[in-house]
Amino acid sequence: MSDRPLEISRRGLGQMLLALPVASALAAEEKKAVEKPTPLAELIAGQEPGLSDEEQARLKKSITEGEKTLAVIRDFKLPPDVAPAFRFAPLKSRRS
Repeated sequence: MSDRPLEISRRGLGQMLLALPVASALAAEEKKAVEKPTPLAELIAGQEPGLSDEEQARLKKSITEGEKTLAVIRDFKLPPDVAPAFRFAPLKSRRS
């Protein structure tokens, strides 16, 4: 990176300041959009007895977000010629 400071013109600063309310409104709209829980989240939350409605909603949201994260990891494809990151070496048992 260069050591010189970032140059911002007055016009550029004005454009950023005008865009700020629009960006925050769009972000608030995204938060309002309620996602439908996945079937797995519904199943797990339904099998937990004694949870309040708020606790069930939090559990469903947590499971749904976790599934999204795992989907990103599972969808990542590696070519077959990629070597493992490290060699597996099991620890010796303490029983011996």
